[in-house]
Amino acid sequence: MVAAGTILRSSALAIVALANVARADVKEDPCACSPVKPGFFRRGNLTGDWNGERDTLKEDGVVPQLVYAGEVFVAPGLPQDLRAAGLLALTLDLELEKLVHEGLGQLHVSSFAIHGHGLSAELEDVYGVSGNVAPRDIRLFEAWIEQPIAKATIRAGLLAADQEFILAKHSTALLNATFGIISQLSYNLLGPVYPVATPGVSARLELDGFTARAAVYDGDQHNEHGVPTSLGPNSLAIGEVELGELVKVGAWHHSTRGNGYYAIVDHQLDRYLAAFGRFGVSPNQFVSGYIDAGIRIGPGPFREHDFMGLGVAYASTSDTKLGEQTVFEATYQAQFGWLTIQPDVQLLLQHGRTASILATRATVVF
Repeated sequence: MVAAGTILRSSALAIVALANVARADVKEDPCACSPVKPGFFRRGNLTGDWNGERDTLKEDGVVPQLVYAGEVFVAPGLPQDLRAAGLLALTLDLELEKLVHEGLGQLHVSSFAIHGHGLSAELEDVYGVSGNVAPRDIRLFEAWIEQPIAKATIRAGLLAADQEFILAKHSTALLNATFGIISQLSYNLLGPVYPVATPGVSARLELDGFTARAAVYDGDQHNEHGVPTSLGPNSLAIGEVELGELVKVGAWHHSTRGNGYYAIVDHQLDRYLAAFGRFGVSPNQFVSGYIDAGIRIGPGPFREHDFMGLGVAYASTSDTKLGEQTVFEATYQAQFGWLTIQPDVQLLLQHGRTASILATRATVVF
């Protein structure tokens, strides 16, 4: 506990001492299926431009966003075969360079109101049918300050690993949680991933054709509604390198839950078609092996702003009851400015059972 606290305090002091360069632009992801995913972006807002005030705020460095995503799931054959869930997400991004002083970075705060139930508890799958479903709560998620320092960027505060690491940008249209953060990490370590962030510090170095990322987090989750109540005795460290926006390799170490290693291939193949694949191993852990792959079609060619996603994931577990599990998913994202309608089909293959899942998500950007 003392060691983790010392690392976090020392890193925060380093940010203050070294800050002197303007921040990098935030990347937008128009195909992200959820406000949980980093870079979530849509072209329109239900409440309009507030008589020009929304654009004025953005020019001044203030970007608020309110999004609601509601979804229903049907899994024929289960005792509770119909479920509904929803997520209200409120985020605020402040460009400190515009608001405070030239050379400063960005402040980000996000919070969620979560309700409803999914199917994963009944299915006993290791993936998560939906990346939005979580225990009912109103909670703080991430709250951090980010500061560029020459070609490096430091981020400190309440952080979640699924916002920076093990990301395949061409998988973000898919609803299943494992196509966000792989279940090899989320099931083995429990977090910090949505809906829980923990105190941490991350850094990235961006050079031509090369990016390196590293982070250290509180390895426990002591909080009330997302607000930390104490630092735990454990820590989690993650490192990742990216070559040419094509290949990523990385590893993590948790002080009590062991190690994991992974590799990612993620590439735009032509104007409409992109593909991804991820592979991971975690020796002597519950989910010991993991593979996923898929394609993304869009934006277009069917409708100008629509996306289609196909994915498959496989996980091997040490539990003789759960055994090996495979999930297939096909999804279509129909975007109408501030409204997105997304029908989805999943097929879950488990030891002794096959489950078919039909889902639809409606996302409204206010």
